[in-house]
Amino acid sequence: MLTRKLELLGAEKQGTFCVDCETYHTAASTMSNQGQTGKLMYVMHNSEYPLSCFALFENGPCLIADTYFDTLMVKLKGFFQNAKANKIESRGTRYQYCDFLVKVGTVTMGPSARGISVEVRNPL
Repeated sequence: MLTRKLELLGAEKQGTFCVDCETYHTAASTMSNQGQTGKLMYVMHNSEYPLSCFALFENGPCLIADTYFDTLMVKLKGFFQNAKANKIESRGTRYQYCDFLVKVGTVTMGPSARGISVEVRNPL
């Protein structure tokens, strides 16, 4: 319905987009105190930035790296472990409407759809 309304307004399709996010948690072997809770790290990829990888630490810094960061995460499996069932992805279509870039996508977690995403920004 949203994409039909955008097209009726005169928005032009500009292609597609994909953003994915994988969740990693602190490996149990790295926590010295048994009562200590693990930290989460989110590793994201965005088709708008194909040569970059983004990592966001829970309550901490944000890291921008090249695509080889995924290879590094495999080597760091003793410190961070992938939470297999927590991969989230948003895919959809990009539209240009006047001065605005509008992205409408479907958010999925595993095989099931969880919602929709709408991003509107002025690229200027």
